[in-house]
Amino acid sequence: MSKKSTRAQRIKTKSSQRRETKKLELKQEILSAATELFLEHGYEKFSLRQVAEAIGYSPTSIYLHFKNKEELLFMTALEGFRRFGEMLEQGYKATNDPYGRIFSIGRAYVDFALEYPVHYRLMFMQDSDLIYKKLPDCDESIIDSFEILQKTLVEAMEAKVIKEQDILVLSKLIWAHVHGIASLAISLPELTKDVAYDMLELNEVILKSGLKGA
Repeated sequence: MSKKSTRAQRIKTKSSQRRETKKLELKQEILSAATELFLEHGYEKFSLRQVAEAIGYSPTSIYLHFKNKEELLFMTALEGFRRFGEMLEQGYKATNDPYGRIFSIGRAYVDFALEYPVHYRLMFMQDSDLIYKKLPDCDESIIDSFEILQKTLVEAMEAKVIKEQDILVLSKLIWAHVHGIASLAISLPELTKDVAYDMLELNEVILKSGLKGA
């Protein structure tokens, strides 16, 4: 291969890389704008035209990446699930105590809701069809963060620090408790982060009587 053809190939490769980088940057800019606009307008009044105006592009540019607002909001929620899974995993790794992990994960759950309230609303407080009807097209390991809690409960039972009981029922019970606190924390201005943590601590006290083995 001649020096000229090698140089031309390098230029072509770099040009392709730049285009791909710009494409990814625009997609991230769209997702960021969608997050802010959903918070401001809610689902019904949210539109792709608003996103286009916010980032200074034509609506056509948005449609090159997302076919409608449902797909855009779904991808925003999907990004939230990735972050959510990472934070729950951090909660899991924060302690080696099988029992303490249950509540460490609960605190990570509430932390996520407080840090990413828009994503949380899309994931758990919006019409479920927006997210879950698209699951067959997704990597379920991203969506099913529920498994982290179930794994933690199984390990706690195996270590005999909590009573043997139905994993699915217990997981949903704990999830419901923490979801209630998280939902209130992002919906009520007077419910500060400190108050949410106080509620979590009280919730832990209540759950202990039902979880602890004899």
